[in-house]
Amino acid sequence: MQKFFLVIVIFALFFGCAKKEENKLIIKEKNLEDQMLGAYKEGLNFLYKKDGLSAARKFNEAELLYPQSDWAPKSALMAAYSYYMITHYSDAINELELFIKKYPNSKRMDYANFLLAMCYYESIVDEKKDLEPLMKARDQFSYVVET
Repeated sequence: MQKFFLVIVIFALFFGCAKKEENKLIIKEKNLEDQMLGAYKEGLNFLYKKDGLSAARKFNEAELLYPQSDWAPKSALMAAYSYYMITHYSDAINELELFIKKYPNSKRMDYANFLLAMCYYESIVDEKKDLEPLMKARDQFSYVVET
């Protein structure tokens, strides 16, 4: 019986001290900027395929991934344009108003105001029943012309 335990102990020591190969799992992650650019490019692909809803989602994702980048304001504006393209004017208006608040110093502010005016204009259903979109469109176009 003692020999049996001695064999087990020697066996355990022999295999316990054996050199183990370490399997290292290397995960290569993309940095935030690469992920953001990837989402932006996917948004453009959806836009070219005339899938505005998916494009807007991808552009919003790109903006959220790296909000400090130079691409974030462009992504926000492209999301608004994607909604405009598929005639989701209320979503486009929300995106544009958020863009104007978030990025007041953007060099694309003129286009954002123009697109906002177009969204108000396109959302006019019946000017005799509801004057609000008409008035907002007029005010926004006046703002665009004056600036």
